[in-house]
Amino acid sequence: MCRLTQIILAVMLLCAGPALLGQSQALQDTLNSRLSLLSQLSQSGNYEQAQVEAEAYRNFLKLQAVPVSPKALMLISGIYKANSDDRSATRFLAEAELDARKDPDPFSKAVLLNALVQECRRWDLPEQALTCQQLLAIAQDSISARKRRSAILEMQHQLDSLAAIRQKEIAEQSNYLHFERDKAMGLGGVILLGFLILLFAYFRNTERWRKLLEKKELEWDMLRSNLRREVEENTYAQVMEAAAQSDGLGAPVQPDPYTVYHGPKPEQIALLIEPNRQVVLYLKSLLSDRFQIETASTATEGIQMANDLLPDLVVCDALLNGKTGIDVARQIKLSQRTNHIPVVLLTDKFGNEGKLDALRAGAEAWFTRPVIDDEFDASVQRLLDARKTKHEQFNRFLQLYFSESRLSLDDPFLIRTVQMIEQHLADPDYTADDIANKLQLSKAHYVKKLKALTGKEPVQLIREMRLEKAKVLLEKRAGTPQAISELVGFSSPGTFALAFKEYFGENTSLLYSLPGNRLT
Repeated sequence: MCRLTQIILAVMLLCAGPALLGQSQALQDTLNSRLSLLSQLSQSGNYEQAQVEAEAYRNFLKLQAVPVSPKALMLISGIYKANSDDRSATRFLAEAELDARKDPDPFSKAVLLNALVQECRRWDLPEQALTCQQLLAIAQDSISARKRRSAILEMQHQLDSLAAIRQKEIAEQSNYLHFERDKAMGLGGVILLGFLILLFAYFRNTERWRKLLEKKELEWDMLRSNLRREVEENTYAQVMEAAAQSDGLGAPVQPDPYTVYHGPKPEQIALLIEPNRQVVLYLKSLLSDRFQIETASTATEGIQMANDLLPDLVVCDALLNGKTGIDVARQIKLSQRTNHIPVVLLTDKFGNEGKLDALRAGAEAWFTRPVIDDEFDASVQRLLDARKTKHEQFNRFLQLYFSESRLSLDDPFLIRTVQMIEQHLADPDYTADDIANKLQLSKAHYVKKLKALTGKEPVQLIREMRLEKAKVLLEKRAGTPQAISELVGFSSPGTFALAFKEYFGENTSLLYSLPGNRLT
C-alpha cells in the first residue's frame, strides 16, 4: 500500500511540474514589470506615485512569500529617501534583513546583505548596519567554506582519477616484458658493440670496393686515352694523305685555339667590326667567355649587323676599309635602335688624340693598339657593371614613379615607354606590340632594347607599373581592392591579389583595411 502511495505522489509531481514552472515564470514576469514601473516613476520624479507602487510591490512580495531583491531594495529605499519617509524606510529595511536571515543560499544572501549595509548607512542606522555587516561576514565565511569544500572535492576527484589511471598503467605494464636496470644496460652494451662491429666492417668493405673501383676507372681511362690517341693518329694520317693528294694547298689548317670555348654558351652578344683577322682572333680570346662573338670586316656590314642583332657590346676599329670606324660608332650612337649599345673604339693614336676620337664617336671606352688584355677586360667589366647600375636605378625610378618623390629619366626611349604604359594601365589587352608599333620598332628589337636598358621584359614592366600604381591607390584608400584591380588593368581580383602578394609580400585586403600602413 505504501509503495502504491509513493507511485501516485510521483505521478502527481510529474504532472504538476510544468504548471509550477509556468507559475514561477509568470511570478517573475510580474515582479519585473512592477519593478520596471517603479524605476520609470523614480526617473520621472513622481515619487508620491512611486511610493504608492512601492507599497503595493511590498504587499505583493509578502503575499507571494518572495524575498526582496537587492535591486528592488535600493530602488524602494531611494523612493523613501526622496519622500523623507524614515518610518517606512526603517520598517522596510527591517523586513529586508529578515528576508536575508531566512535565505538559505549564502550567495544571494551575501548580495542582499551587502545592499542592506549600504542602505542602513545611507539612512544613518549604525546598529542595523553593524548587524547586517556581521551577517554578511558569516555568509561570506559560508561561501568560502563551500568553495573550499568544492576545491577539496575536486582535488579528491582528480586524485582518484590519477590513482585509477596509475592502476590501469600498472595493469597494462604487467602485459609487457621487463628487464632489470643492470640487465638492460648489459643488453644495450652488447647491441652497441655489435653495431660498432658492423659499422667497422661496412667502412672497411666500402674502402676496399672504392679502391677497386678507382683501379677499374684508371684502367678505363688508360683504354680511352689509347683509343683516342689511335683515333687522332688515324685522323691525322687521313688528313695528311688528303693534303698530299690535293692541289698543293700546303699543310692542313690547324684548329683556331681562340675560337674554342668550353662551357655554357653565353647569352650576351659582342660584335667585332675589325678587318684584321689576327686582331679578331685575339679579341675573341678575351671576350668568348662572356659573349657570343659576331664579326664584321666592313663598315656597312657592321652597321647592318648592329641593327639586326642589337648586340650587348660593339668593338670597332677606328680604321676600316672605305670608311672610318669613328663614323660607324657615331652612326650606331645616333640611331634610335642602337644608341643604347656600349661601343669600344680601337685607335692607333695615343693620349688626347685617341681620347678625342672616342669622344667624337660617342664611344664609352677606347684603346690604343696593341690592346693590353688586363686593361681591356677591366674596361669591358666596367661597362657590364654600369649596365647593372642602370637597371638598379630604373628599379628605384619605377618604385617612386607614382609617388610625390618621383625621379627623372634622361633616356627618351624609356620616357616614352613609361608614359605610354601609364596612359593604358586600365587596358588589360595592352601589350608590347602596341608600344613597339608606336616607336616604329619590331617587337623583337623593342624587347631586346628594353631588356638591355632596364633588365625587364615588356610584360614584366607593364605588370610592375600596374602593381606600383595599385599600391599607391590602396595606400590612399581610393577604392576597394576589386575596383582598383579593374582600374590598373587586371582581368580579375583574384589574379590581382596573387600578383600583389607575390610582388610586395603583402595582402591587398590587409593594406586596404589599415589606414596609414605603408609597404617597404
